[in-house]
Amino acid sequence: MSQESIESFCPECNRMSRLDVRSKVHANAPRQLFDQLEAAEEGLRAACYTVAFCPTCGSVFLHVRATSEPSDVPYEAVLYPTSSRRGIPGLPEPMQRTLTSARSCFDTGNYEPCVIMCRKCIEAVCIFLGAQEGSLAARLRRLRDSGHIETRLFVWAEELRLVGNDAAHEMNMSISKQDAFDSLEFVEAILLYVFALDERFRQFRDRRRQAGQA
Repeated sequence: MSQESIESFCPECNRMSRLDVRSKVHANAPRQLFDQLEAAEEGLRAACYTVAFCPTCGSVFLHVRATSEPSDVPYEAVLYPTSSRRGIPGLPEPMQRTLTSARSCFDTGNYEPCVIMCRKCIEAVCIFLGAQEGSLAARLRRLRDSGHIETRLFVWAEELRLVGNDAAHEMNMSISKQDAFDSLEFVEAILLYVFALDERFRQFRDRRRQAGQA
């Protein structure tokens, strides 16, 4: 009988690894899975917690998986090791939840949902910056033309929009690990700029002006 395994990203090996399952237990789902639920879902059924080891480096993992009610949509996350990705100061809670979901999808090898959630982050940025009407493409163009986002950020956001569309609508297209990883990196850079760096620069400029240095 073959050893049961799960696939996950191993930060020590820096690649996807097929982990050897050593132990499983069923219990209530953790809050972070509930935070990922879509509005149409009422809750989660009992979750399966799995302890597994990377056969290459020996790293230990705690993985959780549960299906939603009433649609039986699978939701999963790696509870340990926790992500080493940095937080983004000032990020609104709904957007933080979407970013967390994108990161969780990547960590569990769900690359199509990962890029879809990255696209959802871009939609949230548009809403936050006041572009709430029209297609996402039109809203991004308005933000660029009004000076709310720079041309380079617009190009990044536009590419994230396109790859998110491909993942959602192209049934024969498979999103690669590298495309999902890059999408996550670019959306994090956009969020960092919009919600943290821009405000930090204003504070820096104001301090210098108050000190008579600018």
